[in-house]
Amino acid sequence: MGTFFGLSAAVGSPTTTSAAQLEPSAFAAGDTLPEAGRAFFETILPPVRSRATVRTAIGRDGEGMWSFEQLLVFQNVSATIRMTVVRLADGNLWVHAPVAPTGECLALLAELGGAVSHIVLPVTALEHKAFFGPFVRQFPKAKTWVAPGQYGPFGALTKRTDEVTGATVGYDNSLPYRVDGVLGEPGTCAWGEELPYKLLYVDLPGNAGPVTEAAFLHRPSRTLVVTDAVVFIPPKPPPTSSALFAGYFGEGAASQADFWPKSVLQAVFLPLRQADDGSWPGYERITGRVLRAPILRAFGDVRAPDQIRDWVSSISDGDWQFDRIVSAHFAAPIGSTSPKEFRAAFGRLYGSDQALTLDPADWSTLDGLNAFIETNKLGAPLLADYK
Repeated sequence: MGTFFGLSAAVGSPTTTSAAQLEPSAFAAGDTLPEAGRAFFETILPPVRSRATVRTAIGRDGEGMWSFEQLLVFQNVSATIRMTVVRLADGNLWVHAPVAPTGECLALLAELGGAVSHIVLPVTALEHKAFFGPFVRQFPKAKTWVAPGQYGPFGALTKRTDEVTGATVGYDNSLPYRVDGVLGEPGTCAWGEELPYKLLYVDLPGNAGPVTEAAFLHRPSRTLVVTDAVVFIPPKPPPTSSALFAGYFGEGAASQADFWPKSVLQAVFLPLRQADDGSWPGYERITGRVLRAPILRAFGDVRAPDQIRDWVSSISDGDWQFDRIVSAHFAAPIGSTSPKEFRAAFGRLYGSDQALTLDPADWSTLDGLNAFIETNKLGAPLLADYK
């Protein structure tokens, strides 16, 4: 999600852009193994002693694909984060966006059977790469694949180019883990036929870091696997989210009527604006639809609109046929969807009148952050109106 999303609108009744809905597996309670251990100290993001993991089978037939969810907490923001595991045709496991390798997480993974053969870091966002190193060290025989442009407190992956031709000749790696392959570079991944990918990579001048995400198509189950590109926020928290929130904040706090709306709004950086009737207008606008998170729309889309639109079009207008989406946050799988509905979530980039619209007051937090970035020249300039 960038960081908690890898940060004058027309107003009216909510616009339904699709018939997207959660598949039944999203409402499963999931499996846990607390006795295997939930402490994880090698982290910069809480929880530390009570990091629970919930595993849910999300394959079409109940097999072949699993969600591993944990909770991240940062100041007043809390959100679930998902690792997706796919069984490849050879019986081995492909791991997308690893979460913290607690004893419980590793035990739940071992129960699936098959070796972890490939581990993928599809973005540069902090909350997803924070656990990549510790996770990779648990599986020394697995191949690692990372999105280009890795940077930050854990080191960097810097491209080396030929001074004459400008061609890539290798990478300098100061990251605390091995890198066997860089997404987007020539060469065939062993899993490429089952899980082809399309890479977004924009190295913006003056920006804090590249805008990066790889989207994958799991052909056997017709599933689009993304990290932060889109999400689905249900009106009520799914059972896995409820369990994770209750385990950390306590059953009493997590069961309050306003806990879920406030958690959602803070996670996507919308203000806690409550109407006189007790409703949360911003929250109600963004629930129940395939959504491009407002924080990514305000921070990423407007700084690289052409490149992001081209990436979205390559997914929606090509030969990728999918009818459900699994993302790394909130609820999944998102069913009854399509490439057309994926593109509709980015409607603002296409000038669509079906794009998500918010009350101007709901953009106040992101407006303030963008103003701070612009004033202090902390990022690339805005090239479009995100509202």
